Amino acid sequence: MANHVGAMGQRRWFWVLALVAASGCYVTAPIKPSQLALLDGYHDGEPRGGTVSVLSPDNKPTEIAGDSQIFLDLPDGTHGGTFRTIQVRDGRFYGVTENGQALQVPLGSIQAARVKEPNRPLQGLGYVLLVAVGGLVLLSGIVLYGLTHPDCGSNPCVGGRALRVAREAVTARATDAEGWRVDDSLLETASLPSDLRGALARLWTQSARDEHASVPAFSRLSLSLVALGAPAWLVGAAHRAALDEIAHARLAFSLASAYAGTPVGPGPLPELQTATAVTATSLVELSAESLIDGCLLEGVAAEVLRRALIRARDPRARAALAVIARDEASHAALAWDVVHWCCQRGGDPVRRGLTAALKKVPSSIASPSVPDALAGALADHGWLGADVWGDALADTVAVVAARVAALAAG
Repeated sequence: MANHVGAMGQRRWFWVLALVAASGCYVTAPIKPSQLALLDGYHDGEPRGGTVSVLSPDNKPTEIAGDSQIFLDLPDGTHGGTFRTIQVRDGRFYGVTENGQALQVPLGSIQAARVKEPNRPLQGLGYVLLVAVGGLVLLSGIVLYGLTHPDCGSNPCVGGRALRVAREAVTARATDAEGWRVDDSLLETASLPSDLRGALARLWTQSARDEHASVPAFSRLSLSLVALGAPAWLVGAAHRAALDEIAHARLAFSLASAYAGTPVGPGPLPELQTATAVTATSLVELSAESLIDGCLLEGVAAEVLRRALIRARDPRARAALAVIARDEASHAALAWDVVHWCCQRGGDPVRRGLTAALKKVPSSIASPSVPDALAGALADHGWLGADVWGDALADTVAVVAARVAALAAG
C-alpha cells in the first residue's frame, strides 16, 4: 500500500520551503520560453560566458550557470535536466542532456520552461520569494492551507487520474480475477530473490488498482464535459484517455500476476453504484477539478515515470513505463486543455476559481512504499522512493502556479 506522509512530514515540507534560501537546496524558477534563445552556444555543461541572465514570465531575472538544470514542458510531457550542449537556430531548440537525451523542438511548441538551480546565498530570500509566481509566499500558503483545509480527500493515488467518491479516492480491491491481463509468458521471475518478487507484486498490484480506478474517472470526466457543452474533440480525448487507462491497468495486473505467481485482477467497485455520474456542475468546478487531479497530480505522475524510465534496467518494466509515462503526460496535457476551454467559456469567474484552487493543492502525495534494503533493485525495475515523488511534486506545483498566474493575467 502507499506510504502516506504524516503531519510531521507536512510541517517539514513547510520549513524546507520557508528556509530554502538559507540552505544549499535547489530552487526552481519559471523562465520565458523565448529566453531559451539566449542559451545558444551552451557547451560541455556550461553556458557561453559562464552564466546567462534570463527573465521569468513576470520579467524577474534569474541566472543559468553550469550547475543549473533546465526543464521544458512540451505537448508530450516534461523533458530536460542537466544539459551538455544547447543550440537555438531558426526558431528551434536543440539540446543534449548529460544522460544522452536529445531534444529537437520548435520554440513555439514549448508550453513553459523553468530552471532548477542550487540556491545561491547572494540571491537571498527576496529572490526566492519571487520565483514560481509569488515563490515561497504562495507555496508556503498552499502548504499551510492544505494542513488546515484538506479538501482533496485522502492523499491522492500515485498512478492515473484519481477516482473520487464523496471526495475520497477509491480503488477496487485486488482479487484472483482473470480478464485484465495481457500475455506475460515472456516475463521470467524465478531468478529474482523472493523478497524482491514479493515487493514487485505488491507495488504493481497497487499501481494496477490505481490505473483501473482511472478508467471510470475519465468516463465521469467525459460526462461532465458533455453536461457543460464541451466540444467533440475534448469529449473524444477524455474517452481515449479512459482506453489508455484500461491498457495501463492490464499491463500492471499482468506484471503483478507474474511476480506474484498467481492471477491478480480487480474486484468490484461498489462505491460507483451510488456515485454521481457528473462530478462538476459548473465551469468553475470543472476547471478546478482538472487543475488538481489532472494538471498537478497526473503531471507529477508523468514526471516520476519519466525519471523511473531513465533509471530502470529491466526490459519488461521499461516497456510498460514507456507506455504509461507517455500517456500520463498526454493526460496532464488534456487537463490543461480542459482548463483553457473553461477559461475561454467562463472568463474571470473561472480564472478566480483556479487561483482559489491553488490553495487546495496537497502538501504531500502518497508514494510507493519502497523498502530501503530493496531500493536499488526496485529502482532497476522502475520503482523510485518518496524523495523523488516529493521533488516531482515541488517542481510540478511551481509550474502549475506559474501557468495559473499567466491565465489569471489574461
